[in-house]
Amino acid sequence: MTENAEPIEDRLADFTRDKRILLLSVMAVIIGAISAVVAKALVWLIAVITNLTFFQRFSSDFISPTNHHLGIFVIFAPVEQCARH
Repeated sequence: MTENAEPIEDRLADFTRDKRILLLSVMAVIIGAISAVVAKALVWLIAVITNLTFFQRFSSDFISPTNHHLGIFVIFAPVEQCARH
């Protein structure tokens, strides 16, 4: 009975590689590099908007807004930024 049995092919365990894996790797590196640049730009933008809102100066230095001079009016800081633009 075992003479006529066909070998079972396991398609889920197919780990063959071809040229597409190189293309996918290059695409992943490019997307990762672009994502890193965008993340750096967003962090810079957060620092600039924080300085404009709390200290009225254009700077990308990271300064904590805990020493701001707005007092209780800090709750209007987002409104102030929207009104300027």
